[in-house]
Amino acid sequence: MAGRGMRTPGGNGRRSRANGQRKANAGAILLARRRRARRRHPVTTVLLRLLTAIVLSLVLLALAGAGVVGAAGYLGWSALTADLPSPDRFEALEFQTTKIYDRNWVLLSEVTDPTTGYRTAISYEELMDHIRQQQNDPTKPHRAWIIDATIAAEDATFWTNPGVEPRAILRSLVFNLSGESTSGASTITQQLVRMLYPEAIGTERTYRRKVREAIMAIRFTQRYSKQEILMMYLNNVYYGNRAYGIDAAAQAYFNKFAWELSLAEASMLAGLPQAPSVYDPTKNFELAKRRQRYVLDRMVELGMITQEEADEAFAEPLHPQTREGRYNKAPHFVNFVLEYLEAKYGPAAVYRGGLMVRTTLDLAAQQAAEEIVKRRVEQLASYRVNNGALVAMLPWSGEIIAMVGSADFYNDAIDGQFNVTTAERQPGSAIKPVTYLTAFEKAGWYPGTIVFDYAKVWTIPGFGKYEPKNATGQHFGAIAVREALANSLNIPALQAIEVVGVPAMIDMAHRLGIKTGFWRDPNFYGLSITLGGGEVSLLELTNAYATIANNGKYVPYNPILEIIAPGNNRIYQLDRATVLDQGKQVVRAEYAYLITSILSDNKARAMIFGLNNPLVLPELDNRPAAAKTGTSEDARDLWTVGYTTDLVVGVWVGNTDNSPSRGLDGISSAALIWHDFMVKAHQDPQIARSLLGADGRPIPIEFPRPPGIVEVQVCAATGKLPIPGARTVTELSVRDGPPRLRCDQASEYELRELRAALATPKGMTGRGWSSLQAYAAMVGVAPRIEIQRPTPTPGASEQVTPIPGAPPAGSPSPGGAPPSSGTQPTPPRSSLPGEIPTPATP
Repeated sequence: MAGRGMRTPGGNGRRSRANGQRKANAGAILLARRRRARRRHPVTTVLLRLLTAIVLSLVLLALAGAGVVGAAGYLGWSALTADLPSPDRFEALEFQTTKIYDRNWVLLSEVTDPTTGYRTAISYEELMDHIRQQQNDPTKPHRAWIIDATIAAEDATFWTNPGVEPRAILRSLVFNLSGESTSGASTITQQLVRMLYPEAIGTERTYRRKVREAIMAIRFTQRYSKQEILMMYLNNVYYGNRAYGIDAAAQAYFNKFAWELSLAEASMLAGLPQAPSVYDPTKNFELAKRRQRYVLDRMVELGMITQEEADEAFAEPLHPQTREGRYNKAPHFVNFVLEYLEAKYGPAAVYRGGLMVRTTLDLAAQQAAEEIVKRRVEQLASYRVNNGALVAMLPWSGEIIAMVGSADFYNDAIDGQFNVTTAERQPGSAIKPVTYLTAFEKAGWYPGTIVFDYAKVWTIPGFGKYEPKNATGQHFGAIAVREALANSLNIPALQAIEVVGVPAMIDMAHRLGIKTGFWRDPNFYGLSITLGGGEVSLLELTNAYATIANNGKYVPYNPILEIIAPGNNRIYQLDRATVLDQGKQVVRAEYAYLITSILSDNKARAMIFGLNNPLVLPELDNRPAAAKTGTSEDARDLWTVGYTTDLVVGVWVGNTDNSPSRGLDGISSAALIWHDFMVKAHQDPQIARSLLGADGRPIPIEFPRPPGIVEVQVCAATGKLPIPGARTVTELSVRDGPPRLRCDQASEYELRELRAALATPKGMTGRGWSSLQAYAAMVGVAPRIEIQRPTPTPGASEQVTPIPGAPPAGSPSPGGAPPSSGTQPTPPRSSLPGEIPTPATP
């Protein structure tokens, strides 16, 4: 439970206390006037009331078994009882407060219908069981103070009366002859039936209503036990401040459960139902104390407590508070859960059903994510960035352990209440793994497949020439898929989508978990979909990466661990032991593993990103992590999505209004958040507990290699089967899918692309030119014209100020690794390695 709040006077000091005192005095005067008012009645009116009251008493005695024959007929029995409802069916709106918890049963939020309020029903047995556990002393009498206090305040003979109290009725009659209200004769049971049958019984002050009320009260006593009636009353009576029922009142005023109430607290709450607004302890504290004194004195009179106990309880300092807004943790996630529950169970169940929802969220992870996102976004403010979002989930179960929808939920300037994790944005290069996975499946590619990176120009029907560029403006010739994907080269990714086709790539995305993204006709997107020219949500893209982490087994994201309905009825529970086994294998495990192998290969990405980059985790002893960055057009959306064996994290940075940032890319922004959270989640023992497997043990840190993966020796120049005398390299492949052509053989498509690359030296690096020459020599192709070795084209000249916490390009890694030293190092375009955005859909 959260700590108790202190009651502080509102406004300024003495004036606030004076106002409160005036309100208290006014309330006291009002009650006194009601009780002491006297009016003279004509003789006929007095006689009529006397006659009616006597008849009422006779009816009650008859119903109570006193044997007064004919009383029912005298009052027109059938007219009084014909439309009385059954005690088994209640008219009043039945509602209970739904509560949203984190995975460790920390309360995140309470959900109420705006037209009702808070209510949590408890049983007599539950109340007493908790009290026994709390006292843990079998020799000590177990006292539920709220029960004793309520009976003392409302109905001293409750345990023995038949639902009505004849003596109270006669006493009320005497008062009524002088013009007093008849309400003083109501027992707890009578008050209950008024609450449960507002239409059938009504609230008008007539003897007919009192008779019907009494009849229903007696029927209730015959139908239910006293304990059941008492708890129905305690669960339905209104205590003020939208608190219906004693547990809601205990939570509202004292931030406790009903069974935790002290005698002082219980005696104050027991006095509220008679006039909740008048005795409201958060507004009229002194008047509430007077009412508490009355309840304590009645408990002494009835022998429930001693005078000394009453005095001690009255002297106990109390600090009642209001409940509104007390629980509002992880608001983006809570709202997401409510939408999820509404879609599954309907609004009525969510807002009035009293569900106890244990979610997958780890509040410690959530708070860490919120802090990291906010801090890093503040550091990026000078780059025209004001927002960020993060999703973290367990890949094997789909459990969402953190969801940060914006850098600040309460900041209207960034539309902070908008949940970016579920919004569609352009993913940039973060979508490329989906394209290459499709090429592995459809085109027989593997990480050693050689593709040609050159200044290729596409002719798009209805558009014209499309001449995309790589991030650095350079080209790298004949390059293996491993390096092409790891370094996020654009031209090879376009060649991959050209080979497999846009429909196949979209189908793969949908299978992996991007269920609502890419919903338009494939013709809408064109080839640039592979560069991020479509829209996906951070949540679904993270889910897709989780599928890759699971070696191709799709497990949908899930925010719920269990749901318990009133009556301890568990209506849903995630079977963590079988959830992965029940996942659908949407792509061959070997193909997914090859993507993981590439995305976790830091040496492969060193050509562009350097060895020291935020996608490695030296703080975790360089634990294997697979990750990919992305940058959309004009750097409007900056991404990093990646995973270890036990956690997948997706990060977005940008502006809610889709305005461009300045001088940033995925590696220099979102990757910093991704890195910080990955380290925190694994180093913090509290969060790390949530990363354990279904058996409660840590998940092995190495990515599991499917049995169908083999290491093969392939020709370094062409990626084909080696031949004598050709230099070879080791690469991973599917056992039944290694290259079929020899090192000195090439397909017509490859020969055509090779010749085009040789004839297009624009932007070609020295390394790229050498690779093209080596490939050409191996397959016996010579350039048609003499081409001078080109000079490397420098990258973009824009310089930006280093971001705090980001490693400079080429600097040694924390683990002591040397700077990147490729054949032709790429000149850094800024103080941070990264990607330059590429135009989206042409």
